[in-house]
Amino acid sequence: MNETEKTLLQLVGRALFGARTGFDPASVSWAEVYEECGSQALTLLVWDALTEEERACLPGELSRRWEQDAMRHIISNEQLAYEQRQVIETLTGAGIPCVILKGTSSALCYPNPALRAMGDIDLLVSPAQQREAVRLLQRQGYGDALDENHHCHLTIVKDGIDVEVHREVNGLLLVDDAASLRKFRDFFADALERRQTADGLPMLADDPQAVSLRLHKLEHFLLSGLGLRQLCDWAVFVEKKLDAALWQRLQPMLAEVGILYFTGVITRVCVDYLGLPERYAPWAMEYDGGLAREVMEQLLREGNFGRKTDKYGERLFSNPGASNRVTSFFKVLLSVCRTHWPVCERHPLLLPIAPFAVLGQYLANRRQGKRPKLNLLQKYRQSGADRELYKQLRPFIPEK
Repeated sequence: MNETEKTLLQLVGRALFGARTGFDPASVSWAEVYEECGSQALTLLVWDALTEEERACLPGELSRRWEQDAMRHIISNEQLAYEQRQVIETLTGAGIPCVILKGTSSALCYPNPALRAMGDIDLLVSPAQQREAVRLLQRQGYGDALDENHHCHLTIVKDGIDVEVHREVNGLLLVDDAASLRKFRDFFADALERRQTADGLPMLADDPQAVSLRLHKLEHFLLSGLGLRQLCDWAVFVEKKLDAALWQRLQPMLAEVGILYFTGVITRVCVDYLGLPERYAPWAMEYDGGLAREVMEQLLREGNFGRKTDKYGERLFSNPGASNRVTSFFKVLLSVCRTHWPVCERHPLLLPIAPFAVLGQYLANRRQGKRPKLNLLQKYRQSGADRELYKQLRPFIPEK
């Protein structure tokens, strides 16, 4: 971890928890800190945390550019917040219950919710009403649904704003075990009925929100890259909502479906590197500090949603539940076929030809510029180190 990264982490800890910082502003390479903020989607949060002394150390042009970027984030957040309320009013007015996933529901845990950069609008509706919700929003000016074969949502766009209409939470495509998948789906089955209201908006109740956050973070960590912004979301949730009673309720569930260890390590990362006071998660200190350091180094290396690296396709070879990378390839390919060619679930005899159907879908999307080029040999070579780290985190391996 270099000095720029250490400085950034101290500033994030100050912004989230008022943690003390210990660096000389005059010795900091502020241009590098600014670039790192951009790669981690923390430009606005860190700008607001800077002291007058620190801002005085910024070169004039850098100070103007950073402030302008921060203002753009504020305006974008306001536009997204306005559109989100309009969308929710449209759906609920038509009798379609929904709840916000991520985004605003995470922002409300921040000391200043306006400083959490929003990217799009994520809403959960019942699977039976997903298509109806999309059609309703299309009549309000949204375009054709994208990602028709996505495992959990359909995306529609209007004026540059993406709305992801979910039929289930992120992360369940990673669950290979049928019994564990059933437990997750049973856990979320009444999420819409149990919804709560915060700031006048429908949110998941605390228990399903905690599990949804863990699944979402794990999905990004294994597939595209988990950045500091997603880590901040979990850190502030732990401080604001994960009290002893909630943790006691969640622990058996997390252990049973195999995400307790990942939760412990990630929370240890928040304590060790983001300034989360240990008193909010004393149990996290039982987890491996060395492994927490490895996780943090990967987050810094990959950036927000993995924007510093290209991990597309690496998942094929990095399944931690497989005995080796070749076995991983076939195991993940089978899962991809079931997800992207759902007819296989109803007619298993089609599985032998499913890879060809999925390959055809990929090539069609590739021609339309929706998917990057995939070099399997390169991904095989790249996946080794990540796979070893993933195995240490024991995702979806039930604990007693």
